Amino acid sequence: MSITDDSTGLDTSWTEATVVAFTAGTLNTVTQMLTEVEGKLKRGTLSATSSPTSTQVQTWLIRAKEELMQTKSYTFARRYASATISADAYRAALPPDYNGGQMSVRDQTNNRNITIWPPDRFFLKFPDVDEESSNEPLCCCIRNRELFFAPPTHQDITVEINYDRSGDDNTATDFSFLPEIERFYCCDFALGEACEMLQDWQRMKMYREKWLFNLGFSRKADARRRWKDYGYRCISMFEESATRSHQP
Repeated sequence: MSITDDSTGLDTSWTEATVVAFTAGTLNTVTQMLTEVEGKLKRGTLSATSSPTSTQVQTWLIRAKEELMQTKSYTFARRYASATISADAYRAALPPDYNGGQMSVRDQTNNRNITIWPPDRFFLKFPDVDEESSNEPLCCCIRNRELFFAPPTHQDITVEINYDRSGDDNTATDFSFLPEIERFYCCDFALGEACEMLQDWQRMKMYREKWLFNLGFSRKADARRRWKDYGYRCISMFEESATRSHQP
């Protein structure tokens, strides 16, 4: 998948790394999710002129996906993507679904990690990166949805980033990174919105409660996964801080 963001004036094309996909199951595509909602609404075929329209239901499905990504720290929310940084360049636009969370940057050409510095430290050391002599990038910083490298590259290099993504995918109808059970949750959310539009208050309440219950249940599952990663023990704030400082 090509991930492009030119909102900052840069046009950096990131290519997503191939990862193991979740089982397609029953809800493999957004069209099948629409069919799931359609069957439970029992109002005939959803179309551009139905009530609700197929476009409205798809919008609600997308909103559900984005709410899931906003409220949960998914272990599968990480995205790996790479891009070519041209010689003498020191800026790259971040992907449009970068969520501002933990991130790592690696120079694949020279087989080394690039340390991320906070902007204040970075620009104190490199007030004008354009004036620096080109070499292998030693560090970078995230500023205004862009990556700044210092020093600028002395050759074309391939940079890989590993980051937390939001639900704002390059393709809005992309639900493939969600486990199928989460796709069913999205359908429940869309059904609640549809029933509200139809003023079917009783069914609206039922589907909203299902959505909230399952969201809470899934967050507990996330917490158990993190607890397992810690070896079922609490770690102190000092251990956590020390560990993070040694991450790539």
